[in-house]
Amino acid sequence: MAAAAQENIETLKTLVDLAETRSRQKREFLYNRISEFLIEDRLKFSDSEKDIMADIICRITTDVEKSIRAKFAKNLALREDVPKSLLVFLANDQIEVALPILQGCGLLAEYDLLEIVKHRSNQHRLAIAARDNIGEEVCSTLCEINDPHITVTLLNNHSARIPLLTLNYLGEQSEYIPEYQRPLLERPFLPNPIAEKMYRWVSMSLREYIATNFDVDIRALEMDIKDRKETIQSISKESDPSFRLVEKLHRSGELSTRFMIKSLHQGEIDLFEFAFAKLLGVESDEIRDIIYAENPEILAVASRSLDIDRVIFKSIYDLTASIREQDASILSPAKSISMDFYDLLSQDSAKTALQNDDFMSGKIRYADIS
Repeated sequence: MAAAAQENIETLKTLVDLAETRSRQKREFLYNRISEFLIEDRLKFSDSEKDIMADIICRITTDVEKSIRAKFAKNLALREDVPKSLLVFLANDQIEVALPILQGCGLLAEYDLLEIVKHRSNQHRLAIAARDNIGEEVCSTLCEINDPHITVTLLNNHSARIPLLTLNYLGEQSEYIPEYQRPLLERPFLPNPIAEKMYRWVSMSLREYIATNFDVDIRALEMDIKDRKETIQSISKESDPSFRLVEKLHRSGELSTRFMIKSLHQGEIDLFEFAFAKLLGVESDEIRDIIYAENPEILAVASRSLDIDRVIFKSIYDLTASIREQDASILSPAKSISMDFYDLLSQDSAKTALQNDDFMSGKIRYADIS
């Protein structure tokens, strides 16, 4: 036993000496050698000795080819007898290296995953969203990023413990983001009230799915839809149906950003424009100058003033892009908007900017507002 311990000490000394060299070839040899020591069950090293090896790996990683690091991470991903600090370090490497650790390593704690979600790339977040049995806080944090690809991946992960509050929020978002609808409805044990609410805006096939898989009163749900259709049809007989519908909803207190955005998704551009104007408190002939302004910051300010979610704003911006591009001149093409600008814009500052005539007319940009 003493001889084995002494042999381990000598081995570690050799590894430390190799780590001091600046030769890329020797460092790659060292990386592979430590990999063998950590994954070979016949080689017995103590926890403290493995910690030393882990420290060496962390020190020399930047000098080792990504393919070698990726192979190393894949070999260690499912093991439970290696230092956790090393696994956390690998999970924060480039996604090609981190992926097997994020997918299968059972030693990563909730805190470790949260830090990766907050500070690493969307590829890291997608890997975590697909991971088995992730906890409520990680699920909530992933949804707060407001990236549909990440959210859909999370919804399709039936082992993820998504909180009820988050499921309710995603159910409401599904009216504007159709990609959420099917994976949300297919989640095991989805509460009936969420499915009932979604019934009003999903496709016929998904309504049939709700009727088959949820304990809901379809006749009551259909009655609501029928009443709404009859109201719209009766108003549509008048000379200006879109305008009159918006006026009617506004007088009854039922006009909302939800109605506005749903109109846009359904291609009802007039309804969308009238609703946007009424919610902003501007004349209907002014709203096109806001929505299709050459400076996209104007639309961002208008949307933020109504406290519209960033994902919904991106949807508005993308769906109106074709009209904006048609209006743009060859010499002054349509400009894109940075989502960072929208994220940093507060509702109060947006309302203030709406009152600045120079900004709203396009004479100055938001950064020039004094």
